[in-house]
Amino acid sequence: MNNPSIRGITELVEYRGTTFFGRSPDNGGASLWKSNGTAKGTVLVKQFPAVAGASIRELTVAGGRLFFVANDGEHGAEPWLSDGTPQGTRMLADLTPGPDSSSLEELVAVQNTLFFLRTYPGTTVHEELWKSDGSRAGTVRVKDLGTVPSGGIAIGLTASGDVLYFSGLDPEHGREPWKSDGTEAGTTIIKDINPGPASSFPNFPVFIEEGVNYFAATDPVYGRELWRSDSTESGTVLVEDIVPGPESSRPRPFTVFKGRLYFTSSESPDGAVRLRKFEPGRPQSEHITDIPNPFGPGAPPPQEPLVVNAAEAAGQLFMTVYFPGLTSPTPRDVQLWRTNGTSGGTRLLHKPLFISDRYRPPNLIPMGDRVLFTGSSPEAGDELWVTDGSVRGTRVLQDLLPGATSSAPLFLTRSTGELFFVAQGADRGEQLWKLPRHKHQNQARRGTR
Repeated sequence: MNNPSIRGITELVEYRGTTFFGRSPDNGGASLWKSNGTAKGTVLVKQFPAVAGASIRELTVAGGRLFFVANDGEHGAEPWLSDGTPQGTRMLADLTPGPDSSSLEELVAVQNTLFFLRTYPGTTVHEELWKSDGSRAGTVRVKDLGTVPSGGIAIGLTASGDVLYFSGLDPEHGREPWKSDGTEAGTTIIKDINPGPASSFPNFPVFIEEGVNYFAATDPVYGRELWRSDSTESGTVLVEDIVPGPESSRPRPFTVFKGRLYFTSSESPDGAVRLRKFEPGRPQSEHITDIPNPFGPGAPPPQEPLVVNAAEAAGQLFMTVYFPGLTSPTPRDVQLWRTNGTSGGTRLLHKPLFISDRYRPPNLIPMGDRVLFTGSSPEAGDELWVTDGSVRGTRVLQDLLPGATSSAPLFLTRSTGELFFVAQGADRGEQLWKLPRHKHQNQARRGTR
């Protein structure tokens, strides 16, 4: 299915068995849409007035509601919610009364509650943590996080069970791991890993089991190494000092596969990234293999590849390995790898993957025993690809724009067992597409308008 009438799509999300998306065309007039996978069933939910720079963003499902940020021209950018109907789509609250906008970021669901950050404009950064149960009265500030000269105070809001985790910054402790149970008293630092105002810079946590997360952090004794936390100070401990002493292995946890934590470390002198796995209860991690850095060591700044997306299918773990650019977020290279957890079962499947000018690493979408993604080749350009875990079985699924011209699929999203995505059509315009069930093993079928 493709619908040439849809332009400027920014996000896709599944809600109540239907695919919802925001549309923000260049000429203004953002809108909320939904689709059941047919052209006739792709319909407008809510049209917003034309406001320069306005968009539908942060589509997030929580508590049986769809939340998002939108600007109706009268109240500025504010939190909205929808039950999927025009009459059930309304502004949640005018947090900044009048036409001025509220700066809202990082909407995340913690069970049935929506959490988000509110930032106040100015020469410094003043930030608050808020939550909402979907009612005006239940949309309240959780905690004033304070003011810093620049940057963000809370970064990487992540849910586990009924607890919100994030990397928090305050003048007394620097940047350290924080948690929130939705109350002001319960929004607090977990542990000052790097004591005093110095920072441990915890990265995004990965959860092996509910309430226990793994992350990288820096302290003066061990350098930057792997830590775990059960959200208590005493239960936040070093897992392994991979490079002994204050030198760092710079681990980056990225997923759990077969009950083990998978992460990369940057400890090899030749610039390679080491793929590792850790089984809880074991004294140390296991080195699986090295992923070579095609740009070599010593390039200023050091080029540390990292895994940015992972997906499991048919007993294999698929990974996108991302090599950052020297001075911009645009990647220099993105590769597809797969592993079964052994050195012999780890190999490169394809390079390069699609590199978006929106700086979005390619999604990996498991469907049955295969994984779909956006790949690139000189013959077909950037198109929809599929892999079964073998080099031979990693191929273009369909060349939507035949030849070297790219359809550039974006926002790959699984909804009701089917794949929805945005790609360029024959008229070079952005269109909404669907890959029906079971079509991922053969060529995708293009539906009617």
